[in-house]
Amino acid sequence: MTDPNLHIIDGDPNSIAKNLNRHHDVNKNIASVRREFIGKPEVCHRMATQIIWLRREPDNAYHKSEFWTLLSKYQTVLLEHYDIRWLLSICDTIVDIGDYVQSATAMNIVQCINRCNLDTTLLINAVNGDLDAKKLRAEIKMPTWGGMITADIPTGDMIYNMMNRLDMVVEREPTLWRIWCEIKDRSRQDPHVVMNHICAQSRFEHQRKFFQ
Repeated sequence: MTDPNLHIIDGDPNSIAKNLNRHHDVNKNIASVRREFIGKPEVCHRMATQIIWLRREPDNAYHKSEFWTLLSKYQTVLLEHYDIRWLLSICDTIVDIGDYVQSATAMNIVQCINRCNLDTTLLINAVNGDLDAKKLRAEIKMPTWGGMITADIPTGDMIYNMMNRLDMVVEREPTLWRIWCEIKDRSRQDPHVVMNHICAQSRFEHQRKFFQ
């Protein structure tokens, strides 16, 4: 008997989607994302389903169990068929639900890959070596690498979520947390910290500071 998680998802190859916007309704979000995995094994969508639920309910025991089970049993399949964006989503989820070691290790991966993508975003949005605020605010998304797109500075929450996850991880160790808070305090208003200028382009007040 064949494993249903290895069945290939049917659909028109011309309707394959990438980087779909998140729906507020979780079931609509899950149904929409399925289009990203046309031609790939069913487990790709099933793992995405757990990730979507855990973004909203990180303490949900059922989806935690499903996430770890799928990751353990189908790791090779997921590594073969997931692009970097979805591999990064796995790491984001582990930051949220893993133990302290898993969470801290995953956070290092998340920061590294997000930093690479932010650097590409800055290069694309620069003119003669200076950042072009109009281009940053234009909400034009361009492919970068590994299935990712340029960071949506005006309306996106990638930077905000990354820094909140980092705070959560660092806060677990009191000495490092005090050091981190001191660094953040000194960096919030420093004109040489480029990310302060980037985050200031957000349309959301709570996301306009890189160091919260």
